[in-house]
Amino acid sequence: MFRANFIRCMLLFLSIALVSDLEASETRLASMGKTGRFTYDNANLRLFPGGLYRYQNLLITEMRVKNDENSFSAGIHLPLGTRALGGLYLNRNLNLPVPASLGSTVRLNSATDFLLALKVGENNLGLRLTTAVESNDVVTDSSLTGTTEEATYFEFAGGVSSERYDFGAYFGIPNIESSFGDVVQNWKGLGFGVSGRFFLGAENSPMQYVPVVIINQFTADLEQGTTDATTDFLEFRMAVGVHYNLDDNNLVVLGVEMFGIRRNKIDTPNVGQRTESVTHLPAFYVGGETQAKRWLTLRLGASQELTETETSFLDANGDKVENARRDSNFNVSFGVGIAAGRFLLDFDINDNFLFEGPDFISGQGSDSVSDFVNRLSISYHF
Repeated sequence: MFRANFIRCMLLFLSIALVSDLEASETRLASMGKTGRFTYDNANLRLFPGGLYRYQNLLITEMRVKNDENSFSAGIHLPLGTRALGGLYLNRNLNLPVPASLGSTVRLNSATDFLLALKVGENNLGLRLTTAVESNDVVTDSSLTGTTEEATYFEFAGGVSSERYDFGAYFGIPNIESSFGDVVQNWKGLGFGVSGRFFLGAENSPMQYVPVVIINQFTADLEQGTTDATTDFLEFRMAVGVHYNLDDNNLVVLGVEMFGIRRNKIDTPNVGQRTESVTHLPAFYVGGETQAKRWLTLRLGASQELTETETSFLDANGDKVENARRDSNFNVSFGVGIAAGRFLLDFDINDNFLFEGPDFISGQGSDSVSDFVNRLSISYHF
């Protein structure tokens, strides 16, 4: 009897430990040198909604910026029968290319995600609906004139995933309207994106090669009073990585983004065309993690991004002004994962704390230290 109970307990522990490895977080990816595109992680669900089926019975919170609950988010994955899974994410961060010239205080920075994943043969089919609504009314004087702002965003996404590949696609509909008296500003259009990756290599090989392609585009009309303009946003990323399981307790991930660009363009008739773009030429990412103890995981990462930032303005007469700058951005990261029962805590450590540490008398650190962690995540598997 004792032996049977012991074996059952060990199997339960191993299943929890195995799930914990999969059900990591944005914090894990941040501390592993931004290698998330090249490894399995539930933080990739925005790109690959079909991956939801991999991470069952999960409650997770992401705390990104200290004392800023608007940057926090939380999600839950619940079973819907034997071959379906539902998901809900609250306050998930958005990154829409809202033009700065719109001058609106509503920016559509966060949204709610509703997800559904189904097991279809050997594949996982995922669907996602994203909604965001914001409004702001300001009365400026006794005549009740003021600013009225409303913003909505709807996104529909689908994807197919397996252990060997992930695909995802979405289209989004943004709308931001701001009025002050008779002056009306409006930004509305359509966004579209596709993403895909393969895990190439022998089925039981510890090393997998991971090519990744991500494309996002938003085309929208910008109306500001009597002036109409067209805005265009393009993001294109082409990368390849290596996902190497040294053994059951050690993982190394490397990635190279051969070409990546984020470009914002606004074209105003009779005025000119303004373009801002950031290009990677190229970018390198490396990360690793080791399960040092049954309850402790250590992570290390680094990234170096060679970027070219270019701004240009082409006026209505055909005259063009350009400015280009090249930079090399290097970053080192370190993180810790702590398992406590069904809980998993991930920390992205502030590297300055390792060098300077706190003041042992006042308890305060220097200006560069301030906090022990940059961000943290808490996961609960049930």
